[in-house]
Amino acid sequence: MKRERNDLVTFLVGIIMLIAGLYWFTSSVTVTTGFYAWRIGGLGMSGLVVVPFIVGICWIFADPDSMGAKLVTVLGIVIILASIIAGTRFIFSNRNLYEYLIMLVAICGGAALTLKVLLAKPKNQLETKRDLGAKMEDYKKLEDELEELKKKI
Repeated sequence: MKRERNDLVTFLVGIIMLIAGLYWFTSSVTVTTGFYAWRIGGLGMSGLVVVPFIVGICWIFADPDSMGAKLVTVLGIVIILASIIAGTRFIFSNRNLYEYLIMLVAICGGAALTLKVLLAKPKNQLETKRDLGAKMEDYKKLEDELEELKKKI
């Protein structure tokens, strides 16, 4: 006999496993950032990335309506953000294989349980081939009885 499953419990267990696994994984990662040194040839340009921004700000104060000043300022901001992002490093702390596998089981298993409930067909739409075959037999019997009644009349 097949046990009836409780979708809410399955969903909640999946969410709890997924959140716990992701929390454990993200708490095992250290993020460091620094100012990335752009290199042109052998020369490091770490401090020079702010020069376009400074020039753009000075130009805006000198001529507030200049489109070039706004463009240089925005370009300077983009260069600064790109150098910060390029200098970001993710370091995964040392874990033994057992802990790493438990993390993966929690993340993947939780995601699978959650998606299983979210993507399942509603119970009233689940019909097996056997159920459909039984319904067809009942339908044929009703047709035969209807034909017999028509003959009698």
